[in-house]
Amino acid sequence: MPLDKAEILPYLKQYGKYSMAYTSLEPEMEYFVVEGIGYMAYISFKHWFWARQERKVVLADPLCDVENYQKIIKRFLKKYPNTFFVQSSKAMAEVLKQEGLQINQFGIETEISIKGFSLKGKQRAKLRQWQNKCKREGVVIKEQAINECTNMAEIEALSKQWLKGKKGEEFSFLVRPLRFKKESDVRYFWAYKGEKLIALATFDPLYANGKVFGYYHNIDRLDASAPHGTSASVVLEAINVFAGEGKDLVSLGMSPLYLRGGAQHEINHNKYTRKAFWYAFEKLNFIYPFKGNASHKKKFNGDKRFVYISSTRGTGLWQIFVMMKAIKMF
Repeated sequence: MPLDKAEILPYLKQYGKYSMAYTSLEPEMEYFVVEGIGYMAYISFKHWFWARQERKVVLADPLCDVENYQKIIKRFLKKYPNTFFVQSSKAMAEVLKQEGLQINQFGIETEISIKGFSLKGKQRAKLRQWQNKCKREGVVIKEQAINECTNMAEIEALSKQWLKGKKGEEFSFLVRPLRFKKESDVRYFWAYKGEKLIALATFDPLYANGKVFGYYHNIDRLDASAPHGTSASVVLEAINVFAGEGKDLVSLGMSPLYLRGGAQHEINHNKYTRKAFWYAFEKLNFIYPFKGNASHKKKFNGDKRFVYISSTRGTGLWQIFVMMKAIKMF
């Protein structure tokens, strides 16, 4: 019998402080719930070639108190010993290490503290330039709920055009798709030039102690005619709005394979996998814009948080290929 998501919402709103928390509500997710503690969200993957034996793929951290990470992970591994863990925090990676798993850094997440955020100084000079350029070119940015928009065809056309340059489809699992209906606590910002919609951005809620304290910048859509820097300008406007509401944080999400900080930040890692990640980041940007993603987020000069992957079968290259296939990264 499918789980009623109303059962997990209290845990989400109490502990959903990280960027992937809201993604745990996606329709394809399955749940491992420990009553009174929290839950883990995962998908099942089985393939005639890549995974003849079913694998579980866990999304990020458990939705529970950090003090209970080991308790819930032990129970999960006892039931599902054939598992990948994707985009885990360092706190979770340390627990997985204690359980004997091999772990590799998978990238970084960039987080912006809203309080005191300023565009002054050299480190955010490019953001100032982009914002000023958009203002000069008449770009107008506003917030509006998607169910209040009157021209859904225009939104769909923008999304379709954007995805056409991204192999024509949404990534899944690590990125929530754009939905053309209102979702609880999700915020929408729109950029117009004249009457034309040239960009949109969505922000998923981050929760703590039953309240929204920040947002995760989940989705971008950008028209080819949009002035350079429009996407960043939309994020800056959102930060300004959230600051007025007293919110604390905006997460820009993960920069995959950006192994900032060197090997000293690895945890029980596979050195060959680390070298392969470095090579992919430097040389395989025709597959995914690793460098462009990292460079764009770096300009916000936010705080960096390491994220990790691990597997009960180690983090050798074959296991990484299977994991990437499971979450449709290739």
